[in-house]
Amino acid sequence: MADFSTNILEFQQNGTYEYKFDAVGNLYFNSSSADFSQVYLKLPLTNVVYNNSKIEKFYDPEFREFVANTTPIITTVNMDELQNQMVAIQNENDSLKAKLDSLISKEESNSSSADKQATRQVILELRKTLGQGRVDSDFSDTFPYTKIIKPVTNT
Repeated sequence: MADFSTNILEFQQNGTYEYKFDAVGNLYFNSSSADFSQVYLKLPLTNVVYNNSKIEKFYDPEFREFVANTTPIITTVNMDELQNQMVAIQNENDSLKAKLDSLISKEESNSSSADKQATRQVILELRKTLGQGRVDSDFSDTFPYTKIIKPVTNT
C-alpha cells in the first residue's frame, strides 16, 4: 500500500486536497491505489449556526405531534349514571316490544283492510325504532312484517 503520510500532513496543515474525477464527474475509490484522491475523500464539516428567532417566525419549534396526551379522554365515569341510562334504554325497548306484541295480537283478530294497513305501518315504525330496519322495503309484506334477510353477494 502506498504511503500517503506527506499528502495527509499537507492536507492537515494547509487544507489542500485535489479530487480526481473521471470524464463524467464520478469519483474514483480504490483502497489499493497509489493515488491519494482515490483512497481518501474530503468531507467539509462545518458548524451551521441558525438564527432561532428567524426560524420561529415561520415554524413552531415545539414538538406537538409525538407528545402523549396527559389528560384522559373521559375524566370521570359515573357508573351509576351509565347504569341508569342502560336501564332506561332497556325499559324503552321492552315497552316497544310490548306495543309490537299487542299490535300483532290485535292484527290477528282484526281483518279490516284499512286497519291492516294502519297496523302494518305502526308495526313497521316500531320495528324501525328498534333498529330492525330503516325503510319499509326492509320488511316482508305479510304479517307479522318481519325483517327480510338479504343474501350477501360477493362481487
